[in-house]
Amino acid sequence: MADASASRTTPGFDRLTADTAILRRIRLLRAIPGWNALLWVVVFSVAINLLLLVLPFYSIQVFDRVITSGSVETLVGLTALAIAALGFSACFDILRNRLLGRFAVGFERSLAPLVLKASIVDPAKRSEAGPHDMVRLRELRNILSSGTASTLIDAPFLPVFIVVLYLIHPWYGAIALAGSALLLVMAFVSGRVARAELAQASGTAQRAQRALDGIVSHANLIRAMGWTRGAIREFLRLNDAALVPVVKANERVSLIASIARMIRIVLQVLAIGTGAWLVLQNEVLSGSMMASSILISRTLAPMEQLVAGLRTLTSAREAWARVRSASASALRTQGRTLLPPPIGALDISGVAFRNPNMKRLALVGISFSCAPASVIVIIGPTGAGKSTLLRMIAGLERPSAGTIRLDGASLEHWDPDQLGHYVGYLPQDVALLGGTVAEAIAGFDETACDADVVCAARQANAHQMILGLPNGYETDIGRDGSKLSGGQRQRIGLARALFGKRKLILLDEPDSNLDPDGEEALCASIAEAKARGATLVIVTHRPRLFTVADLILFLRDGVQVGFGPPSEVLPKTMAGATPMRHARPVPTEKPRPDIIDGRL
Repeated sequence: MADASASRTTPGFDRLTADTAILRRIRLLRAIPGWNALLWVVVFSVAINLLLLVLPFYSIQVFDRVITSGSVETLVGLTALAIAALGFSACFDILRNRLLGRFAVGFERSLAPLVLKASIVDPAKRSEAGPHDMVRLRELRNILSSGTASTLIDAPFLPVFIVVLYLIHPWYGAIALAGSALLLVMAFVSGRVARAELAQASGTAQRAQRALDGIVSHANLIRAMGWTRGAIREFLRLNDAALVPVVKANERVSLIASIARMIRIVLQVLAIGTGAWLVLQNEVLSGSMMASSILISRTLAPMEQLVAGLRTLTSAREAWARVRSASASALRTQGRTLLPPPIGALDISGVAFRNPNMKRLALVGISFSCAPASVIVIIGPTGAGKSTLLRMIAGLERPSAGTIRLDGASLEHWDPDQLGHYVGYLPQDVALLGGTVAEAIAGFDETACDADVVCAARQANAHQMILGLPNGYETDIGRDGSKLSGGQRQRIGLARALFGKRKLILLDEPDSNLDPDGEEALCASIAEAKARGATLVIVTHRPRLFTVADLILFLRDGVQVGFGPPSEVLPKTMAGATPMRHARPVPTEKPRPDIIDGRL
């Protein structure tokens, strides 16, 4: 083992890691359909830039041959050839733009599934602040299909024009070279200024966006509490803080871009003046003045556009780094061997969990197991770690230590998509997907049919309640179920958790918004799911569900206080018992039951 760890620090291992990263990038490029069309883009760009040389040479021929000879036929022939060449250049430009536009669409369509998969699978992506990677992907698509991409493609042809100017006369080449160097320096300065200012604005912009999202999502509360003016004032304060550096960046970049435009025009004037002086010295013919002015303008135009658009390119580079990272992480995801359908045997051994924002462990030493078709009720005070444990059983969080097994296989060994078909999960905050009631129950299950939806609603004792809605199962529930009451959302969420052939059903406070009749219906749904062979793990604060529990897990301060039948565990809650290693002084007064949010 020591030799193996030592080998990871060798140069050979570093080269292997670098080669793997390069191969992954190549694999990512090959995943984009039509990426080889970029070769045709390069071919068309070469043709476009070569055909643009027609105009300066046309000027030379007209001034130096046609005017001196007075040949109308030569003028007509040269004009026809120049127009034909420029026509071909325009056609090639149209084809290049169409190829870039289609490549940009294919770029987004091919990488969007990878980016979205990374956001779904990776917990860090789900909790990450700032613009979503999908927004950055659309930004890249817009840049690829815009004129910025064409400018970048044309930039490498700059040396060709400088060489042509040198061939006409070295003074022309020197002017173009000096102007290009000066504009390149200005582009670098523009990029540094934009990057510094926008980096400063990034954090405040995210805070302003979070404030806006919170205000919109809690609009009713803000209105009821009379906070409308305060909310608007707070958003404007954060938004102003984000706009100040953006305005500064725009002003400075615009200043540099204006200077760059002036430099290009001055160089054109200088080229004409130099050409006139060279003509007076009999070193060049008069046609070179017009030709050099046209060529210098064409040479410096991409550099000028680069100065003005470098902020966009800087943003695009950062966006590509994020998109590439997300796509690469999705490509690294390996497929799992499909295991037999589970029967619901759950085994948790030595599970611990540390929240990055907390110093102490949120859970420590959780161990229990249960047979299939069991009902486990998790109880404990607020902050005991009940919901965190349920999220780990659902595979949404990874334990810091220990293992969670379903039918003897660790959750990490299950294929996530396969496991998801057998696990039903109802979070504490019931989040319903928008659309109709039927769509909220079925979710994105591609094999769902109407009979399955109705069956799940009946199992959740929600069928009659749904029929009482304005359009039944076709009722629009609004964003996150905003058009439904809390109890209606909870029942529909329970139907979603029961939808399909679920063998492990995880319910986080499914009775929090239910009245006594709703609690009775919930108990009946739990008993029916158990009769079908499903294992249920339920977090609750209400004693009504104790009557349907086979086993109770009692947590306090992230520690397992007791686990077993209700007759054994409930007395511990009454006695206020704690684990021996966390023993506290025995209270002198008469023990009282733990109060959990005002309930037992």
